[in-house]
Amino acid sequence: MGRSIETVIASLPKARRERIETNAARIARNMIDHADSISEIRKAMSKTQTEIARELGVGQVAVAQMEKRSDLLLSTLQRYVRAAGAELSLVIHTRQGAEIVLQGLGDLGEKKPVTAKLRRVTAEKTAKRRTLESVK
Repeated sequence: MGRSIETVIASLPKARRERIETNAARIARNMIDHADSISEIRKAMSKTQTEIARELGVGQVAVAQMEKRSDLLLSTLQRYVRAAGAELSLVIHTRQGAEIVLQGLGDLGEKKPVTAKLRRVTAEKTAKRRTLESVK
């Protein structure tokens, strides 16, 4: 039987293992920053469809179907994102450069009114967002 990747990495010198871990974390952050589907988010969080399904209490096929949908309820998206090990944040970007963070939308617990929090976006963030949008 062959060796697992974990065994191979464990046998490497400590400095090399740390470089590998640092690079893996950087690549995962990059995947998350450029993810444009929930399946990419799941992969970036190193989760399988089966693991997400177990967290959601559904079958793996249901997760596969969910990942193919182009339209989801916010509460479904919220549950999926939490199962992947992340938190969902809904932000409205205005033409004037402001960000409005919606809170309470898609929450699964008690009924709370939806609130909004306005925050200013720096010119640097706006330029970065536009650059990322033009790459897609």
